[in-house]
Amino acid sequence: MARLALGEFTCPIEFQSVRPPRPVVKEEGGVTYVVQGDYEIAFRTILRFANGEELRIRAKLFGESSQKVVVRDEDGKPVALSGYSQGHSEILDANGNVIFEGRYYDTRTYQPLIGDNALTPTGTRICDHWLNGFGRGMYAGHAFSLGVHLTRQHEPAFRGEARGRID
Repeated sequence: MARLALGEFTCPIEFQSVRPPRPVVKEEGGVTYVVQGDYEIAFRTILRFANGEELRIRAKLFGESSQKVVVRDEDGKPVALSGYSQGHSEILDANGNVIFEGRYYDTRTYQPLIGDNALTPTGTRICDHWLNGFGRGMYAGHAFSLGVHLTRQHEPAFRGEARGRID
């Protein structure tokens, strides 16, 4: 039986859009919301463990619910989007086998806006991303967790240095 990579790890993360979201702008009680669902994001990385071991993985994130409120200044101009996202996650090994399955949560997403009604983004976008799952296959009986503060300014994708653990 192959030795399992366990313990604390770090890894770079860069999101890739597989199936982009289709945002819907809604008005409720004088408040503007941007909601979306049914999208897919992915990333590939190498988990680097404290003991020197490495594990190549691919993650699939299936967005189920993303909700953001349009934050307005005292004059009513839209200045930011702030909200959260959540969905289903799968972690696959280098051979394409699902080794962890669970949930992901973006506990805070924030995007400054230029102040127009088109909700045009500007500046640095941030996302605090958390991913958790339980083992499948050879990792059955183990748990996976990862947390990362992601940013995106002029780049096409969110990026960050993640920390995590396989128990």
